[in-house]
Amino acid sequence: MIIGFYAPMKHPGHPVPSGDRKIANLFIELFQGLGHTVKILSVKSSWEGKGDAARQEESRSAIILDLERLKKDRETRKLDLVFVYHVYHKSPDWLGLDLARFLKVPYLIAEASFAPRQAGGDWAVGHERAKACIRSADAILCLNPVDEHCISELLPNPGSMKRIMPFVANPDLGGESPDRRSFANMHENLNVEAAWLTCVAMMRSGDKLRSYRELSAALEAVSDENWNLIVIGDGARFGEVRSLFSSIDERCLFTGELDQIQIARWFRTADCYVWPSVNEAFGMALLEATSYGLPTLSYDYGGVGTIIEDGANGFLVPPDDRSLFIDRLKLLVNDQAVRSRMRAHANRKFLSDHSLRVAQTRISEILERFDVSS
Repeated sequence: MIIGFYAPMKHPGHPVPSGDRKIANLFIELFQGLGHTVKILSVKSSWEGKGDAARQEESRSAIILDLERLKKDRETRKLDLVFVYHVYHKSPDWLGLDLARFLKVPYLIAEASFAPRQAGGDWAVGHERAKACIRSADAILCLNPVDEHCISELLPNPGSMKRIMPFVANPDLGGESPDRRSFANMHENLNVEAAWLTCVAMMRSGDKLRSYRELSAALEAVSDENWNLIVIGDGARFGEVRSLFSSIDERCLFTGELDQIQIARWFRTADCYVWPSVNEAFGMALLEATSYGLPTLSYDYGGVGTIIEDGANGFLVPPDDRSLFIDRLKLLVNDQAVRSRMRAHANRKFLSDHSLRVAQTRISEILERFDVSS
């Protein structure tokens, strides 16, 4: 099968790393692993974050030019299905739906969201377009259960909404585990006897910065405990993020941006993954951490609860309950038996719910409905 793929928020080859880019590439890897051919339809983005109507119209017009080009392309006529990843009012789909209708092929959306309160607001045009695309989709693949209620009210056929658990590629667990002592020797502020906590996140304004504030406050509250923090990430707010941890700076290692192989080495060396996940859909880095068996600690935002089972593979804390977050952090730092038990459960849950193989099986079942599964 030949699948036309479009990501209106951020195309798979975008130079800036993010969870959105990662998920787009995971879907491509998933389809290719099933033997399908993936054709990127456009790299143009419809995302506009400030409510600027002129910019929204400018991006829409540019995407329409790509749509018209695709309609004239003979290779486009070979497509069996159009698949669009991440549609909402700030990144509406101006390409996939119209192309699917033109070709008379199925139109699928993964990770759509709809916010009725945005009607008539600064993204009113995108809001209406997202609504039209959701209503017209042959299937909606829902990764975040928080989105289900508003989406289901738009669908003529409720059966067209398909739940799929967030997934990541299977981790490379081959070879010897990295030696903690050699890591500690390379980084003088790491104590080999301490509990090593880690997190991976871009350093930018908004919710990411809020998460860093929550994390620094929690760690200051447990400064008497024996821990180190490895922070993986970079961004425009690096200096501000670093200053948040100034009182505990000697306990922290800021690695900057790392590639996937380097991140995996830290995941295989760390004891647990700690991240507040403020207003995150579910957190791809958090999910990747569980794939390496890391116990996790997070606030219960969005779909994070699909990844963390409270008390099993980690701790899930009600949003803004900082006191409980700190208590759970102390427990993870001090109780190796708890960490070991959670690590075993994390491995089992990943393999049963979140592996690429599980996602491929689920997607194959969905595609069979359209007689285009092979």
